[in-house]
Amino acid sequence: METTKPTKTISQVFEEFLADQKGRISAKTFSKYQSIIQLYGSYLESYWPGHDGEYDKITKAGGTYCGTFGPEDATKGYSEFLGYFMPRKVMCGKDMMQAAGTVTKKLAKWLAEKGYIEDTEDAQEQASAAAKDLPNAQEVLDILSAYLDETAPAKHGGEIEDHFWIEKIEPGKLWLNPLTGSKVIGPIPVPMQVTALCEPGWDIGGMVAKVGKGWRLVEVWNVSP
Repeated sequence: METTKPTKTISQVFEEFLADQKGRISAKTFSKYQSIIQLYGSYLESYWPGHDGEYDKITKAGGTYCGTFGPEDATKGYSEFLGYFMPRKVMCGKDMMQAAGTVTKKLAKWLAEKGYIEDTEDAQEQASAAAKDLPNAQEVLDILSAYLDETAPAKHGGEIEDHFWIEKIEPGKLWLNPLTGSKVIGPIPVPMQVTALCEPGWDIGGMVAKVGKGWRLVEVWNVSP
């Protein structure tokens, strides 16, 4: 399939977006905008949302995702970037996780205002949810990591290493559904702060194990909303 060069590429639109924001926000905030746009650009170059079948042809000719496709593709990666890439591939604190949602929402709104994309309401809603959920998920990860460091059981067995969907939540208790299993595991004791922050359907990557007659989390690697 022939690829028609757009009037403006995603790279050029990102540069325009950052230039447009620079005079409106503080230097510290602008630095966050730059970091998030760079991360999102890295994601696009790695995952090629909507154009994975074109990767070989374009890259062998020296092309890139952001240098080939136009602004109509600029928000196509929001779901995977915010739901997978940020929580699982990026090591950062709550502040940057929140910025990921804030900046991508601002970008989507700006693209519509500039007429580059006709409607970005769905993208803005995804980003708005991420601005709340991503920092909460990072806080849950931090709390669980500290909790497990302090309370790791000396003996356990029947370990299951997997990604677990949160099936049910009660104060101080989680029920987890393993991605590769068929039986919900729980109740699993966790700090009250965790159950106040997380929501059903979130993904916890880690290991659970049998301790006595119950189950415990023994390792946690990531938490994704």
